[in-house]
Amino acid sequence: MRPVFIWICLLFCFQNQGIAQTLSQGRSVDNVKINSITLVGNKITRDNIIFRELEFSVGSDYSSAVLDSLMIKSRQNLMNRSLFNFVTITDTSSGDLRDIEVAVIERWYIWPIPIFQFADRNLNAWIEKGDLNRLNYGLDLRVENFRGRMERLNIIVQTGYDMRFVAKWSVPYLDRKQVLGMGLQGGVQYNHEIAYQTIDNKPVYYNSPGDFAQQKYFGGIGVTLRPGYNYLHDFGLMFYHYQFQDSLLILNPEFACGTSCSFFQFSYTVKLDYRDYKPYPLSGFYFDFQIQKQGLGLFGNQADLLWFTSAFDQYIPLKKRWYFAYNFSAKLSGNKTRPYFLSSGLGSNGMDVRGYELYVVEGQNFSVFKSNLKFEVVPQKTYQIPWIKSPKFSDIFFALYANVFFDIGYASDYDYDLRNPLANQIIWGTGVGLDLVSYYDTVIRFEFTVNKQKDTGFFINFVSPI
Repeated sequence: MRPVFIWICLLFCFQNQGIAQTLSQGRSVDNVKINSITLVGNKITRDNIIFRELEFSVGSDYSSAVLDSLMIKSRQNLMNRSLFNFVTITDTSSGDLRDIEVAVIERWYIWPIPIFQFADRNLNAWIEKGDLNRLNYGLDLRVENFRGRMERLNIIVQTGYDMRFVAKWSVPYLDRKQVLGMGLQGGVQYNHEIAYQTIDNKPVYYNSPGDFAQQKYFGGIGVTLRPGYNYLHDFGLMFYHYQFQDSLLILNPEFACGTSCSFFQFSYTVKLDYRDYKPYPLSGFYFDFQIQKQGLGLFGNQADLLWFTSAFDQYIPLKKRWYFAYNFSAKLSGNKTRPYFLSSGLGSNGMDVRGYELYVVEGQNFSVFKSNLKFEVVPQKTYQIPWIKSPKFSDIFFALYANVFFDIGYASDYDYDLRNPLANQIIWGTGVGLDLVSYYDTVIRFEFTVNKQKDTGFFINFVSPI
């Protein structure tokens, strides 16, 4: 429990730091007053959604330096809501009374995205198999900023190798103070093929072409509390029901507790987010801590797992066009054994060591340290495509970064370590990469890696490295 205590202490330190900063601002010399705030460009987004992200208000007094700082932070808040491609906040007056203009260029919010994807953990694992039959297709309908209230509606209809039908709806604000939010989700998933064990740190799959090896049904509700600009509390309650073919338990008796498994899952997550731009941060820090309990004792002894997960990221601007970032993340379990279908480790859930994209390192407890040194090859530039009329697509930006990285990780495994030599040892990977960043939260990474086992590889990813 000592690591958990340390993370909780860090949480209170960050909170106290934010409170101290606020009090310091309150003691500033008041020499300007906000006379008006004008919103421009929000044809769909409701005014209250934008005002919620502004760290200044009409009638308030600030020093000029503090107001400039709050305008910068407010722009970051708005950009990090993924509602706008561009946000500009300007002071349109001078003297003691200030008139502020907030101009936004909204995104396109309705995306009927065709599904054409690989039925593997990632693109690199699919390429390794080279099986064109392992493809899924369908429609992923995403409605961002639904009703102009920053709500998100997502409906997935997928067939092909795996079948999936999912509906999700999240409402960020239910109350007038815009603090309380809620989300609902439910769906079914049918898999012809699933991994039933891990050997030599690679999943071994069972295939049932004429029937479904696994059937999964789920539904749940989430409640969020966002009392400040940078703090979020997330409570979730999910119900899962699995059905498996007998062959899976014959192949691996530790795969599950039976051919049918039902359980509730409760989770609580707290997040502190001070990143300048979530999709690809260059300054600031991020911290989260999660408690997850799988199995609440309502369906016998079918699932009883307790997880503690935490992550800390920091982004440090160095000299001009040079940046450094690092991440430390860990996951601890209160259980020494668990059914295989609920196991996790390095290479899953976004916790990985670069250079091991084709491996899975199972473990009850694992941790990762990542580091990145990057150079801004092409600073962010904004362009306008003249033959596209809509500013939602005609106004674009992009930037290009070259980076050198080093990752190190460790997974402690009590169950499957005899068959998986990468467990219970330190592993590391290093390499060079090129990152392309553009609007609509687009990040494309091209990386060449080498790991401890002297494996080399070229990988493509679509999220920020840290």
